[in-house]
Amino acid sequence: MITAYATTEAIDHMGLYGSFIEREGDGSGTVVLHHGRVKRPGKVVPDFSAVELRALSPDPDGFLEAIAARAVERFGLANALVVHRLGTIGAKDTVLLAIVSSVSRDRSFEACSWIVDEIKKEEGIALIERP
Repeated sequence: MITAYATTEAIDHMGLYGSFIEREGDGSGTVVLHHGRVKRPGKVVPDFSAVELRALSPDPDGFLEAIAARAVERFGLANALVVHRLGTIGAKDTVLLAIVSSVSRDRSFEACSWIVDEIKKEEGIALIERP
C-alpha cells in the first residue's frame, strides 16, 4: 500500500506511525522510519527565522506518490508512507515523514534513504530559508 501526500498542517508523526503499523501484515520483518526536522544552522541563512516549503510541481501529491511507487517497485516494499510539509515553519518542526516496510532490514533501510534522497533533490518541493 502506498500513501503519499503534501500538507500545510503539522505532521502527526506518532499517529501516522501507529496507523502504519496497524495496517501491516505478518510478512514484513522490518519497518524503517525517517522523521525529518528543520535544523539550524541553515545551509544558506545560518540563523533563519523560518523556512518556506514551496511546491515546485502543480501536483505535489503526485510527485510524492511517484517517488513512493518507484521505491515500492525498486526495493520490493510491502508498504510506503511519505508525508511532506508545505508552508512556512520553524526550526525543529517536522518537514518530512517517510515510513517503509519490507521482508528485510536491508531493503527497508535502503528504500527509506533513497526516498529521502529523491525528495531532497528539491525537484518537486523547495526549502527556502527566510532571514
